[in-house]
Amino acid sequence: MSTEVVTISRDATLHDAITKMLEHNIHGLIVVDGASSRPAGIVTTDDILALIENSQPESDMPVGEFMTAGLVSTDPDYDLQKAVSIMTRNKIHRLPVIKDKKLLGIITGSDIMRVFKDLKLRK
Repeated sequence: MSTEVVTISRDATLHDAITKMLEHNIHGLIVVDGASSRPAGIVTTDDILALIENSQPESDMPVGEFMTAGLVSTDPDYDLQKAVSIMTRNKIHRLPVIKDKKLLGIITGSDIMRVFKDLKLRK
């Protein structure tokens, strides 16, 4: 799990989201409610591409208008296999780790591949 999660406010703009993703070389941002910083959704490269494909969005469009709400997440007490199961069943590449409505980290497909690679190298 990565504990350094790049987030964005639902009030931020499409331009802000694209800029943040490019600056951090990532393909998804957890969207948080401004004052509470509680996870509210996710915006991914796929969301932005779909938005561009289906319309001519304004760069100042708020993230809250095109984010995917209803985050699929995991509890920090789940094991890796359970997390992988959640990801594959839901066809997602990023799995926020949340406890008591607080974002603790994120598990990505790359994180899982690194763990698997390390396990295989130890044998």
